[in-house]
Amino acid sequence: MATITVRGHGTSTAQPDEVAIGLTVEAVRPRAAEVFVEASRLATEAAELCDELGVPAGRRTTSRISLAEHGEHTSAGWQHRGYRATSRIAVRLENAELAGRLVSEAAERLEARIDGPLWRVAHDNPAHSEARRLAAADARSKAEEYAAALGGRVGAIASVVEPGSAPPGPPQPRAYVVHQEISPMPLDAGEHEVVAEIDVTFRLEQG
Repeated sequence: MATITVRGHGTSTAQPDEVAIGLTVEAVRPRAAEVFVEASRLATEAAELCDELGVPAGRRTTSRISLAEHGEHTSAGWQHRGYRATSRIAVRLENAELAGRLVSEAAERLEARIDGPLWRVAHDNPAHSEARRLAAADARSKAEEYAAALGGRVGAIASVVEPGSAPPGPPQPRAYVVHQEISPMPLDAGEHEVVAEIDVTFRLEQG
């Protein structure tokens, strides 16, 4: 029995359910022990800021700690200038307004380096079901068009496979540092695409 295999695509849109923000604090000191102490102090202040704004402890994670030699290239070659230590907290929030306040306060009070925002549509968001429904309908429509062009008709489904591919997310903004006082940073989620793909093999019957 001849078969025909097609890939169906479905796209829907949804408001993101979550936003992720990265806060990095850093210190530079002559000695490694000194810089580690200072970085630890700043990391503690970042955690206290999260507490102050009501960010739940389960919504933040220490994602990176680094300690490295600090220096610069001069006409005389590499010159040691001490040590640099950094600590990064990754924060996941459902409230974009709270995320904006956190970004502003961290930049003003801690001179933190900010990365993000990264928006996420939850797996149980109805937009995923709609995208899958559209992908299945698209697969059948394509199969029927091919079958008709070949002088046949679409029969029973022989197999269904979800390839699990997804489009790349938006590029992550570069980190930046703000040194002056700033007002709360507005973060607009907008609508994001949810994409589903499905490979379906139909039996090809004679017309």
